[in-house]
Amino acid sequence: MRAAFLLLALAFPARAADLGGHLQPRALDDEGSSVDDRRSTLEEMWQRGLLPPDQSAWAPADIDLLRTIRRVEGDAMPYLRRRFAEDRAWIYKAKIGKAYGPSRLTKEGYEKYWSLLTQDAVGYFESKGVDAKFAFKLRTPDDKPLFDGSGRLTAEGARVYHRAALNLETFWKGPDGRLSGTRRPPVKNP
Repeated sequence: MRAAFLLLALAFPARAADLGGHLQPRALDDEGSSVDDRRSTLEEMWQRGLLPPDQSAWAPADIDLLRTIRRVEGDAMPYLRRRFAEDRAWIYKAKIGKAYGPSRLTKEGYEKYWSLLTQDAVGYFESKGVDAKFAFKLRTPDDKPLFDGSGRLTAEGARVYHRAALNLETFWKGPDGRLSGTRRPPVKNP
């Protein structure tokens, strides 16, 4: 019975998409939008200083950096404005006619933000009793590093620091493996 059902199922043609396979290719008129998307992405990369103006292609690392900058710019721009009271070269404002368009964080601004955030995080952990030489060896309870090998705050480190600065419950491990945090660490039951 099963063999007959299998032969019957194989006898009827099926589209690959119906079976969880490839989707049909898009029509040619849809490709115009991808060219526009590519052009707008290039313009954004030029404005943010990720690519030189004469370069018309990007590497995967460039698009990853663009996504990272987009993700942090909501926090980075107000932070830089508070610290320096002016935009400097860290924020790009596109001029549209006589008005200015939306502000965008540049690569230089991203690097400045991440550098200052790293310094703030080190200062915070020092204020909690961690020696500066050991601050760069802190880890999350899941054993992820808060700082990378070059001494920069990692994304996980930024998450822990932001939560700690807001006095939300968060924990970190010292180089000796001892758990510390904004609250009393949970007790391990044997």
